[in-house]
Amino acid sequence: MNKKNSKLKELLFKANWHYIVLIFLILVIFVYMCLTSRSFLSKANLSVLVNNYIMEAIMALGMTFVIISGGTDISISGILPFTAIMFAFMMQHGIPVFIAMILGILLGGVIGLINNELRRLLNIHPMVVTMATQLTLKGLDLAMTNGKVVSGFPEEFTKIVDFHPLGISLPIWIYIILAIFYLLFSKNNRTFLDVFFVGGNKEASRLSGMNVEKILRFVFIANGLLAGLAGVLSTAVYNSASYSYGQNIETRVIAIVAIGGTSMIHGGEGSIVGTMLGTLFMALIYNAFIQSGVSTYYQDVFTGVMLIVAVLLSEALRTIKKKKMQNL
Repeated sequence: MNKKNSKLKELLFKANWHYIVLIFLILVIFVYMCLTSRSFLSKANLSVLVNNYIMEAIMALGMTFVIISGGTDISISGILPFTAIMFAFMMQHGIPVFIAMILGILLGGVIGLINNELRRLLNIHPMVVTMATQLTLKGLDLAMTNGKVVSGFPEEFTKIVDFHPLGISLPIWIYIILAIFYLLFSKNNRTFLDVFFVGGNKEASRLSGMNVEKILRFVFIANGLLAGLAGVLSTAVYNSASYSYGQNIETRVIAIVAIGGTSMIHGGEGSIVGTMLGTLFMALIYNAFIQSGVSTYYQDVFTGVMLIVAVLLSEALRTIKKKKMQNL
């Protein structure tokens, strides 16, 4: 009997309670929406549920590792519309669609590199640097478009937009591929694993021989690339580009990552699985707002509240686990 109890305690100790709580809440919301809304499980609504949050989902993968490394990047809400607009301009000036796509994505990576180099040279917190980048890009977005929507693309682009393999949109396919890639590499790849060590203790990582700056450079470039990809995909989804794309998207992305269990206070803690669960949770919540007819103004209120709750829950579970480890 004692052996059974000890095994049970061991299992409970090893269990990721953040995941358990999150999965429980997702199931509760899902069941509630099924019971209260006839159209919730309709093909049209499920398509809206997924597509409405796909850009946040893509960028949350990159943001997870930025936060695990001990930083944050709020410039993504500037990168997304900037790369969308530049991609649109390139197509309008006759650059082949595929090449324009690659250049648009790479432009996001270049901005990520600039963010990291400014952080390194100025020796300041990434939030300050990325805030400056965000404001600069938003100003450029307005200046380049005069506040107008950029449209009128070649027929080749329209064919790509209408391409739905197995009835699933291209952005969703891209997210699935990226999620699998990040999921596998975050557990097996040396560079991804090093991000956790750097986030946990930068000084100890340096003393152990790690190239900390190289790892941080990788994190910010990867995050910029995904924001650039989201910008290109936004142009494809809406068949246009605008300075208004991605308004406050950095808040939603950071909330997803925090809700998924990545620590906003302590570096070196987090996972892609948690981020994927956080994405599903937020997508369900926002769809519930739409289905119930609640004003969209309350969505930002809910995001802010959930961000606070996620941080408090993460810290509470961390404290409980630490105490249990001390008692062992």
